Amino acid sequence: MIELGPSTCWKGRVGEKRIRLKDIAERAGVTPMAVSYALRGAPNVSEEKRRRILAIAEEMGYVPDPAVSRMMSYLAGRKGTRVFQNTLALINTSEDREFVEREAPLAAFLRSAAARAEELGYKVELFWYHQPRTSPTRLAGILKSRGIEGIILSSSGKADTCLDFDCSAFSLVALGDTIVVPRLNRVMEYHYNNALTLLQELKDLGYRKIGFVFNEEVQKMHARRHKAAALCHLSETLPECQVPIFEYKRWEDDTFASWYQAHRPEVVVSNRPAALEALGRMGVEIPREAGFAQLELLDEKAAVAGMRTHFDLLGSAAVELLVGQLHSRMLGLPSAPQTVKIEGSWRAGPTVRSLR
Repeated sequence: MIELGPSTCWKGRVGEKRIRLKDIAERAGVTPMAVSYALRGAPNVSEEKRRRILAIAEEMGYVPDPAVSRMMSYLAGRKGTRVFQNTLALINTSEDREFVEREAPLAAFLRSAAARAEELGYKVELFWYHQPRTSPTRLAGILKSRGIEGIILSSSGKADTCLDFDCSAFSLVALGDTIVVPRLNRVMEYHYNNALTLLQELKDLGYRKIGFVFNEEVQKMHARRHKAAALCHLSETLPECQVPIFEYKRWEDDTFASWYQAHRPEVVVSNRPAALEALGRMGVEIPREAGFAQLELLDEKAAVAGMRTHFDLLGSAAVELLVGQLHSRMLGLPSAPQTVKIEGSWRAGPTVRSLR
């Protein structure tokens, strides 16, 4: 039986010499286990000692041994154990304290992130950016004092959100487009491609006269990517099949009804169900008189055709991106922010039908 101890978990070179945790421990005057804890970000060593060990390890030129890391994870999985490393903070940046837990997509994101974090040896704890009597500076101090270096910033639910938060001591990943300051690595829906996929599905069903209904605030939150896809579609559509985009800040049934009666789209496409509900109040029979498809299915149980946005996959992707940054010791703002996009998938529903 081969025993995999702490001294075999890392390798590196100073010239031709292989760097072991034992070598780092001797230089730092600590035990190999203390070095292992420091490299994994575990809370078993003090912040001051951890930083000193990391500085020495970096100076000696260590790099992780991926083969041994995979073997250790495999053995831990066979034993049914999880090697706890540290806590990841998921910060609700909305002014609504219950926003993450109440909104179905964000709740799915949270559950997925927590599950993936556990698989990787972490746990996720929810914080609120707007906690009364807790300034952003104090929140950062609380996280530092607890040894939390990894942060996921949830969507704020509002476009152009700016946060006054010192990122220098943390690795961060943001969800979606709403947070514009600071500029961070992020995970998000593939809005433009999702819209193209939905349009192709509707065309395959025989729909040609497609009417788009957009909430202005939602479009700002998504950097108007859905609208961009809609405009491209209209530019390639025969004049007799073109329907002008209906945009609103505050919903008004009368205004929408006038647009619908004037243009009679074969199918209505929107981010939100307001248009579908209004069509019902108008007595329009769905899908016989008009179809409806939603660009973002916020409620997976709703009997509506549209795009599944896979916030569960976004949660896993956010954790994986963040843990990669932590392992690479990438703290602070990235020089060139990266974006991971998750493609949605079409879900057929009773609100559309074949016109062929």
